[in-house]
Amino acid sequence: MSVSEVRTIFGASFGEDGWHHIIKTLEEYDAEPEIEYDKTSLYRFLKHFTPKSICDVTGEKLGCDVLPLFNYPWGTFKRNEQVSTKDPMTSRFCGPSEDEFIRDEFERTISLYKKIQTSGYRPWTYGNGFIGGTFLINNEGETRFVVLQGNHRMAILAHLKYQSMHVREVRGYLTKVSEKDSANWPLVKSGKCSVHVAHAVFSLYFRENGKHIEKLLEN
Repeated sequence: MSVSEVRTIFGASFGEDGWHHIIKTLEEYDAEPEIEYDKTSLYRFLKHFTPKSICDVTGEKLGCDVLPLFNYPWGTFKRNEQVSTKDPMTSRFCGPSEDEFIRDEFERTISLYKKIQTSGYRPWTYGNGFIGGTFLINNEGETRFVVLQGNHRMAILAHLKYQSMHVREVRGYLTKVSEKDSANWPLVKSGKCSVHVAHAVFSLYFRENGKHIEKLLEN
């Protein structure tokens, strides 16, 4: 999979054209190895990126009360799950997070960075080493891969200038979400989510690259 086609659950790209808080933090660490965790983009992200819904990052006024955080027009990325039970306070995908949590996250990230610098990406060697997630396919046949497992590894590999890598689906999660099937997405089919909102959310992953999140953090 090309790194330029890989996204986070909020549409941030791992490619060189995008903005990703972990990749930015690794750049800051390389420039200043003694940097304190609370002076990094990781800290800023986990403190101040606090969306209430995926709709908050689309750039449109959609009024998505039907889509609380970690929920999408297709339900969640987990198979047969329509409502997520994830807690933003303990999520590595967004904030608000406690300082202790962010410090541990920073230390874990740097430790993994040093390990991958030495060993590289060898998913066949380690049973849980693959980057895992769900493929999104739009009506034009373009593909995006949303990372659900291995976000840190993916960011580190992107920072190390890997251009492509093997990825795989995650057991129990959706293998793919196709735009052509939008009328049958659970929340659309039930009438809880409009077609307009559904397509605005889906197109986020093809339209944005993470700079939309950086902009939110500047406000």
